[in-house]
Amino acid sequence: SKEEYRRDIRRFQMFMEGKKSRLLKQMHEEMLAASKDLKFETAARLRDEIHMLETLDKRGEIDTHAQPEVFQIDPKKGLSGLRKVLQLGHTPRVIEGFDIAHLGGGETVASLVQFIDGLPFKPGYRRYKIRDVRGIDDFRSMHEVVARRYRKLRDDSEVFPDIVLIDGGKGQLNAALAAFESLGITPPTVISLAKKNEEIYVPDMDDPLRLSRHAFALRLLQYIRDEAHRFAQHYHHILRRKTTFGE
Repeated sequence: SKEEYRRDIRRFQMFMEGKKSRLLKQMHEEMLAASKDLKFETAARLRDEIHMLETLDKRGEIDTHAQPEVFQIDPKKGLSGLRKVLQLGHTPRVIEGFDIAHLGGGETVASLVQFIDGLPFKPGYRRYKIRDVRGIDDFRSMHEVVARRYRKLRDDSEVFPDIVLIDGGKGQLNAALAAFESLGITPPTVISLAKKNEEIYVPDMDDPLRLSRHAFALRLLQYIRDEAHRFAQHYHHILRRKTTFGE
């Protein structure tokens, strides 16, 4: 449309005038507003445009020092593969992944990452300190963080994700399902991915799914799982630094 064309011209002018930070802030605000209004396609498009701008220099060239955000996956094929493998009624759009990390002294933290249309949506990321679990207990920690996340979504009348991905095996999966049951919430599709053999655990299935390591569905799940782990470890390092240096 003419309005979209004029908007793109204004953005280009801001970029060329060296107002990149201001432009990125403005686009982040637009992305958050679109997400809040459940305009996920608009939010995903803005997210991709922001990422592109963050990796461009003023000459319009890709910054080769920028950290690549995706590896060899095809988001659309990954989502289509998940629909088939998990026998879903529709292609999933929103996936949330959880991971648990342990600090020295028994303190535990958790991470939540959100993916929209197969790509990371950073405004949807969350991190948690586990409050009600003493010592190292992955199952109870997973139960707590899942309960906290979806209690809040329920109370705020927010839309639930299409898939919840848990890092771990059948025990972690059962802990997550128990969290939904304790809240009286019918869960969305909840699965877990065990790192040892990259097996996918699905409720009511006796044996885990084993996909080809080249399968797009598995690669997408691995990406989400690894991103949740990275985000949890990042939070771990922040807290450890605060403890060490008294920040």
